Amino acid sequence: MRLLPALVIGLSLLTAGAQAEDLPACPAKAAILTLAETVLADRQKLPRLKARGVGAEAAYLKIRYGGLAMDEAAVLARGLSDAGVREAVDLAGAIDATRGGFDAVPKDAGDPAQLGAQISTLRAILQHGDGKKLLAMIAALPPERQARISQPIVPAILDWPDEQKAALAASAGRHGLFFLQAGLVAMQRDRNAWSTFVAGFAQPEKLRDMTQVWSWAPALVGNPALPRVPVLNAASEAMRRDIHIVSIVAAREPERDFLMTYLNQSGDIAATVKASQALLAKIDTGRIKPEGTLDAAWLVAYRALRATSENADAVDQQLASIPFYGVRAQRPAGDVSVRDMIDRLIAIEALTPFVKGDAAAVPDMPSDLSAKFQAEWPLWLELAGALKTAPPATFGKDASKAPVIAELLLAAGEPARLADFVLATEPVEIRLALATDLAMRLDRTCASVLHHPAEAMLLAGQPIFKFDPAQ
Repeated sequence: MRLLPALVIGLSLLTAGAQAEDLPACPAKAAILTLAETVLADRQKLPRLKARGVGAEAAYLKIRYGGLAMDEAAVLARGLSDAGVREAVDLAGAIDATRGGFDAVPKDAGDPAQLGAQISTLRAILQHGDGKKLLAMIAALPPERQARISQPIVPAILDWPDEQKAALAASAGRHGLFFLQAGLVAMQRDRNAWSTFVAGFAQPEKLRDMTQVWSWAPALVGNPALPRVPVLNAASEAMRRDIHIVSIVAAREPERDFLMTYLNQSGDIAATVKASQALLAKIDTGRIKPEGTLDAAWLVAYRALRATSENADAVDQQLASIPFYGVRAQRPAGDVSVRDMIDRLIAIEALTPFVKGDAAAVPDMPSDLSAKFQAEWPLWLELAGALKTAPPATFGKDASKAPVIAELLLAAGEPARLADFVLATEPVEIRLALATDLAMRLDRTCASVLHHPAEAMLLAGQPIFKFDPAQ
């Protein structure tokens, strides 16, 4: 599991056997399907171990954008699961639970705690209405095994209305799962939910520990932290409030966050809070959409961080030490830093008007590029100009140029041309890395079926495959 904090539980009263709703039309739909189908068709050309790393997200996008019937979706997901594809067992489990609830989900080798690694499956069980069965199973486990299966439930159902969260919390309490109950109360939008819970809780000796553990959870829905005991001095309490502000913003960001990690490693609370507030202002006005990509959010956060920090160079050094993980990196894990990603975002931002045809001349090199990336800027400039005269496929077999061309075509807003280019790239490993990454990013310009609330804070890139009832 890639979930960050220790979390908890679930039950739902929604209708069973839900089918995925029809998705709205968008210009990128055909490209998303093309890229997803490319991944599914070509993944078998990879060595077996590498093939296990791709396919689940592509299958989900094919199911959702292709309107596959659930029986057909189950066959696709089960085939990937049987092949050992990462996350595919969760996709298959979510489809099984959507069709048949808790009893339809295979319990691997008789070990129910395996469900703890399957956040989408847990959500589907709860959406199906089988929460009581799930909670009963958790309660029957030894205490040391309950946490693993309880942990992913809070992020899984974060988007539920308070009434359903409260029903699940009450059921958790009846099963003696008090830690889980507290977590489900703490992340309700009603700011009075916690005080009501505390007033009625029959075991006050447990409250202090539960409050300490869950004090941050209201940030997931934009609420103040839970009151903690003991109350610290004024300066320490102010520091707690500042850190909570950063958590609130991280919970509203699209895709991924770097401010929380930067704060933890640098200790620069003042600058991080100001950067978070600048980012929140853009989110509140709709300039940055939580269901979109991280690009604009990261640039706002980065520039505000440098502008407000006492040592801008130290900001860059710290960000260069933080690894970026995810399909967008397109390099071995750990080889790409947060600062490297920001350089790419700066370059794309600068070149977008030119590749879209809104500017006649190529731009000057941006002043906020790092010294490391300044050596790469001429290549980006060259390829941006080449797109005006040469077919993109010309660069499809050059491992250093293909990812840049793909970024520029995406920035140009040409999804069909982008999909055609990716299909022509070689070797197959690069093709599948690009196809997976770009299909997922194009989804965020369309129906954003892979978006989930607080994803940047809680999920660290882990997908949640949803098959909710049409509302």
